[in-house]
Amino acid sequence: MLRAVREELVEHGYADFRVERIAERAGVHKATLYRNWPTRTDLVRSATAEWQSTRLDMPDTGSWPGDVRAFCAAFAAFQRLDYTRALLRTIVFANTDDVELRDELHATWRRLGGQLRELVLRAKRRTEVAADCDPDLVIEMIAGPMVHRTVVTDRALDDEFAGSVAEFVIAATWSASGRD
Repeated sequence: MLRAVREELVEHGYADFRVERIAERAGVHKATLYRNWPTRTDLVRSATAEWQSTRLDMPDTGSWPGDVRAFCAAFAAFQRLDYTRALLRTIVFANTDDVELRDELHATWRRLGGQLRELVLRAKRRTEVAADCDPDLVIEMIAGPMVHRTVVTDRALDDEFAGSVAEFVIAATWSASGRD
């Protein structure tokens, strides 16, 4: 069932999401879907929970530059997945049209952001970034350009671009006291 939801989002997006097509794809009656998931938001929420279980593993290379490079590469690869792109576009739609789904997808993003915060906190403990380095700003420095490329401009999120983002973040945050 959830695979059918993912396929629907990838092919049609949330704005044109139809429960009827989900039922047809899954080979069940529409009433069966509504019994288990009363709204399309419930369907997407369940699919999102499954998607979140494929979360990114946070790297621990032993250095801030290594962690940033590894994370940027993994985050870019994650965003290249069709379903991840569909969910990012769903967040944009939900921000204006579906408050309940927006809140659910934002909670999913906060959980991912919490994992990334740990990279920054670890770098602070090693004095590789300044003590006042804001983890949320670092997250936005990484996610902003990559999500923009994926959702807004629909340009390729290739390894070269991810590497450029990583080098920008390293240059902006790496503390002189933490350098070799």
